[in-house]
Amino acid sequence: MNFEKLIAASVLIASALLPGQNSFAQQFDKQIRPLLAKHCFQCHGPEKQEAKIRFDNLSTNLIENRPAAETWHDALNSLDLGEMPPNDQPKLSQQDHEKITFWIRQQLKAAEASRKPKSGSVVLRRLNRIEYQNTMTDLLGVEGDYSVNLPPDTPSKEGFQNNGSALTISPMAFEFYLAAARSGLSKAIVTGEQPKVFNEQLTLSKSAGKNQNFISNQLGLGSEYIAKLDDFPDSGEFRILVTAQANLVDGAEFPRLKATFGYRADTQFPSKEIGTVEVTSESPIIYEFRGRLEDFPIQSRNQSKFPGQLVFLTNIFNDGKQRKLTRQVQSTIEKNGKVRKRKTTELIQHPDVPTITIQNVEFTSPLYESWPPTHHRRILFESPKRELSENAYAREVIGKFMQRAYRRPVENWEIDSMLQLFARLRKGSSTFEIAIQETLALILVSPDFLFLVETAKNATATKTPITNFELASRLSYFLWSTMPDQQLFDLAKSGKLKNPEVLSNQVQRMLDDPRCWQFIRQFTDQWLDLSSVNRVAVNPQYYKQWDTSLEPWMQEESRQFFAEILQEDLSAINFLDSEFAMLNAPMARHYGIEGGPQGIAYQRVNLPANSHRGGLLGQASILLGNSTGEDSHPVLRGVWIRERLLNDPPDPPPPNVPSLESNDANFNELTVREQLKIHREDPNCAACHRRIDPWGIALERFDAVGQWRENVKRLHRKKEKFIPVEADTVLPNGDHISGAVDLKSFLVQHRSEQFAHAVASRITSYAIGRSLGFDDKKNIDSITTAFIDSDYRLGALIQRIVQDPLFQSK
Repeated sequence: MNFEKLIAASVLIASALLPGQNSFAQQFDKQIRPLLAKHCFQCHGPEKQEAKIRFDNLSTNLIENRPAAETWHDALNSLDLGEMPPNDQPKLSQQDHEKITFWIRQQLKAAEASRKPKSGSVVLRRLNRIEYQNTMTDLLGVEGDYSVNLPPDTPSKEGFQNNGSALTISPMAFEFYLAAARSGLSKAIVTGEQPKVFNEQLTLSKSAGKNQNFISNQLGLGSEYIAKLDDFPDSGEFRILVTAQANLVDGAEFPRLKATFGYRADTQFPSKEIGTVEVTSESPIIYEFRGRLEDFPIQSRNQSKFPGQLVFLTNIFNDGKQRKLTRQVQSTIEKNGKVRKRKTTELIQHPDVPTITIQNVEFTSPLYESWPPTHHRRILFESPKRELSENAYAREVIGKFMQRAYRRPVENWEIDSMLQLFARLRKGSSTFEIAIQETLALILVSPDFLFLVETAKNATATKTPITNFELASRLSYFLWSTMPDQQLFDLAKSGKLKNPEVLSNQVQRMLDDPRCWQFIRQFTDQWLDLSSVNRVAVNPQYYKQWDTSLEPWMQEESRQFFAEILQEDLSAINFLDSEFAMLNAPMARHYGIEGGPQGIAYQRVNLPANSHRGGLLGQASILLGNSTGEDSHPVLRGVWIRERLLNDPPDPPPPNVPSLESNDANFNELTVREQLKIHREDPNCAACHRRIDPWGIALERFDAVGQWRENVKRLHRKKEKFIPVEADTVLPNGDHISGAVDLKSFLVQHRSEQFAHAVASRITSYAIGRSLGFDDKKNIDSITTAFIDSDYRLGALIQRIVQDPLFQSK
């Protein structure tokens, strides 16, 4: 028995010898309660309960009262951080501080030692939309928009969309799942002879009924290349090869080639984007665009007025400057001996805009490397049983498909039940393929496919180790958001996956794989709440040059920043402050950083000393997402810091609390500090805002869209007024800081361990697909310590999480 367990055992023995925890209760009444009465009851007592916390009657039996234990734990954190008592109240002496914190820690240790997490017989977590989309694609081997009709996933309180408790499912959703399964299998399993392959090559652009002045093989702003396809299939994968070259301009960004696919219907041109590429070479290069015809607007075969499909190519170069694209030109024409004047519209050629020359466009569809295609042969594989017995072959197909779909070995009775279904379907089906498609579709609406099912053989066990196959699924959905690959399946089957060295090698392999971008994207988006950028409407009256195309670039900056820290094995303290940023040309231009990248690819850019841009708090995605779209919002930014970086979310506001505004006609002319002071006059708001506002005030020199400023712009009756920025503030622990640089320095020097605990908690919660509770504290503390000891390396943290019993048990 180690030292920590010995202490816990001693505490439990003492508890047993003194029923009702008398020794702890006596110590509390004699030593702790008088201190709480002096320093805490004024705000958390019978007459007033700030943040809905009351200490005068809070249970001291933490072993039996879990909510009380969590409240005491939060109080311990506030005491350790120096946030309680608040700045306007007498401080605890060092001796009194140690008395209270020692008593709380002893009680928490006793509670931790007494509690053993309970597990049921079955643990279920539904695949979320991204996981379902990726799993269907990998299982069937065919690209498709499988999740298009599924309802959005509800995030957990931590913001994660893979949390089992938040992933509900409605009976109606099964209809969407069945439709998606049938659609996917109809593409994965083919019948008949190999279809005709359509191929067409075009050189000159067609007008297709559009203004001929705008149609050209040389694409500047406003011009368009149109390739008209006279013959094409109704469905299947297509490939468009575009041979193009750039005509670059010194000092300018690269042009971008956008491809869309559609047709003409009278004066309308229904179309959908295939993709966008950056054209960087002045020599001809072939660019590839792919898609499936059934995912795009397709011309009806009965429509004869404007037959054919159209490929539209445009140059969407954007360097942030506003330019006039067209002008009216007056010309004369002679007809029947009469001279007439007419006005035409023509494009303006801008010498500072790089152009793209289109040399050739080639369309091919459908695409098959062989017949039947690979995705068909992976499901309906070659087998001697096929010639001997259709039923025996069907059983073999069903068994292998079920094992991949269920991500585990399957029992004979499971195969038999599906084989019986196949037999009934086969009687009414014209071909084997049709019957097997419907049978496999029902497998794809089974809970064993739609859910991550972990069955505990011993329902009375306090903690049950997961199996090798369950470990393979946990790993793959954690790091790839999809089903295990063959290597993970093989290791699970051999029973070697749980070997620590083998497991560590697999984690590193998965982190090095491009599919790890699924983890980077999903975790970063949800941890940082990057979708908040889409929820804020920027007011053009305040930001006249605002370009909404910047919003996805802002979000991608944060993802690329996370990826750089993970993939280059950098310290996670860079999230708090860094000497570099991950930028592309649009973001460097937005920040006013010169000498940055020329194109849309993100690059690591070193920042000057004392730059305000380093770390997450200088990124526009965070700043815009926590703004009003007109101005910064210090409350939202303060909440975001506490919640996302420190894992210390403030309590939700009480009901009927007014927003940050006032009936005062002059309210808009006040500084943010003065506005917040008015807000804090409400006693319901004051306590929480003392611990929220200072974090956000320090970021006041960033405006709503994340640009640096010295003055705040206000509009009153359509007149502009500028108020000096106030970014000086006093943090909840009493430290004075001035602006973003000071704030980041404070976080690095004084809150790095709290930040490490927050990151460890967030990634662990994401990894296991559930919220963390009091019972997980010991594991998280151990994981956090290892994370800090690794110099805050994310790769080491992920390795430690995967090796922890928290990840390997249910």
